[in-house]
Amino acid sequence: MSRKLTDLASRSVVASLNLLASPDTLPGEYQQAMYQLGVEHGKVLKSKLQDKAVGIACTVEDADFLAKGIIDGLDGSPASIAVACFWNKRFPGDESKNIPDTAPIQKRYAEPSIKSVDCLIIAKSIISGACVVKTNLANLILESDPSEVFVVAPVAFTNAKQSLEKEFPEDITRRFEYTFFAEDDTKSSDGNVVPGVGGDVYQRLGFENQDGKNRYTPELVIMRRRQMISGQAVSTA
Repeated sequence: MSRKLTDLASRSVVASLNLLASPDTLPGEYQQAMYQLGVEHGKVLKSKLQDKAVGIACTVEDADFLAKGIIDGLDGSPASIAVACFWNKRFPGDESKNIPDTAPIQKRYAEPSIKSVDCLIIAKSIISGACVVKTNLANLILESDPSEVFVVAPVAFTNAKQSLEKEFPEDITRRFEYTFFAEDDTKSSDGNVVPGVGGDVYQRLGFENQDGKNRYTPELVIMRRRQMISGQAVSTA
């Protein structure tokens, strides 16, 4: 088992990654560590997204923590931010029969301006087999045509880039830019990356299981929906 830290992994980032990996970290502390890693990702991306129309796509479990952190870390740098949130249900495949995992979309929240963004951030707490990222990105690419796609995660499995890029034509993959803090090369017998994010991210964040997180409506979605209904400008920070 080995972990490779990227050049973006500052001392504070490593401390947050260690909190995710530790089995002793309570859900509230885990959520805060994930949020802080999102803030750090936002800071990394801030100069690249100055005055651009930006879309952020996330899963329901990541919305209030990683994605909210990214938005706060960007600190108003983009000209605008649109949010898309996906409720996926993951079904395991069968590696012996070359059947991949699947993650069909059960529900989604997408703001209208997501269709006309310059840059798209795909945010995920960990990228392992890439099936969730692939599904959600494919859904958005059908209706938007961003010039840049930032694949953002605190932790990625070693072959995550290759797994994702084989699912898209070169016209799409040449737009990809990856932002990871750590890459791990080992999986446990149950398929979790080690040390990864410390096991099952749903349970670590405080959700009972996959169905439990799919019954949850993130505060980020509730807030932005209210602002849109009331006619207020949706804040970029």
